[in-house]
Amino acid sequence: MNMRKLNFGVLAFLLVFGALAAGAQPLTNQLTAEQVACNELQLEQLLQRMILQRANQGNPPRSLTLLVTYSNEFGFYEGLAVSNQAPLRANAPLGAAGAEHFFAFHINPSIRTLLLNPARQPLAQVSLVREETSSNLVAANAANAMTLFLNPTLGAGGGEGRLQINNFQANAGQACGNLRSVDVKPGRGLIQAGLVTPCHTQLTDFDRMVFAILQRMLRVQVTTSGVTDTKVSIFRGEDPLTYRINVYPVSSTGQILGKVALELDLTADSQGRITGGQLEILPLCSGFQPGGCSTSEVALQVFLVPPVFGGQETRLSSGPAFSLTYQFGAVPPAPISIDFNALLDDTTWNQGVGTSQ
Repeated sequence: MNMRKLNFGVLAFLLVFGALAAGAQPLTNQLTAEQVACNELQLEQLLQRMILQRANQGNPPRSLTLLVTYSNEFGFYEGLAVSNQAPLRANAPLGAAGAEHFFAFHINPSIRTLLLNPARQPLAQVSLVREETSSNLVAANAANAMTLFLNPTLGAGGGEGRLQINNFQANAGQACGNLRSVDVKPGRGLIQAGLVTPCHTQLTDFDRMVFAILQRMLRVQVTTSGVTDTKVSIFRGEDPLTYRINVYPVSSTGQILGKVALELDLTADSQGRITGGQLEILPLCSGFQPGGCSTSEVALQVFLVPPVFGGQETRLSSGPAFSLTYQFGAVPPAPISIDFNALLDDTTWNQGVGTSQ
């Protein structure tokens, strides 16, 4: 551990210790290595069961990013599908680049077990639900139209058992057609894979606030030819105020091409306002190391950028941004300091935990 990371760890400990001494609940909890490894594996297995498709290929097609994380302490999930801005940071005047579009969703892995037929055995089900208040709804043939599939079955492909939703809008005065905003099906595969059992119940309101903000700020640009799309998992690290991010490049056939692991150490005030951070790429895995390390041979650049109004605002290269570049086999770059005040200055998202919005 380098000295810079040690200083962040000491500061995080002091913040948490101070909160405990004052009788307040800590912003985040200490986790064990086993709890973190369980979260990492759960989200990776979830992403392996999910496919994000373009409804319209376009020319050239937009790169897609699928992000997943936890929505509450009981192991439910939420995510964000992004049709990325093209280019990711534009040099042109405002409006000259195509804005990114969002498709938000959540997964409830344990709902009604009593089915329509009373003679049928009770069976745990899973719901995949679109969040319209956080999504850009578009025409089914639009360049940013997306369809999301989740396989909850015991089979490899899922077939008709797959859950399916999209970001299609309903046309006024017309039938909904191919619009699918929610889907519910049995979840035997998710149960068998351990995806409906929480790894722990130690996530806090502050953790979930960070998860939500990072979905809107973390962007990836692949620099290896032939690869454009990525999947991303966001979860807690062991130390308080420490977060882990795994970026999974995806081939044109949907295959995950290894992972690039990152760690983000935050600082925050006693009100839960993020004040700063340090981001680093974790080194290559060695031996049988299962997690907390990188494996991908795909080169890419990870950005933390200010959130934008999806479908309307364009992100310019002149705005604040912090990035790290990953190159397989190369020594990881030095950790970088993140100015969250600059990134969140024009938002209402950093008012602290429990404050009115």
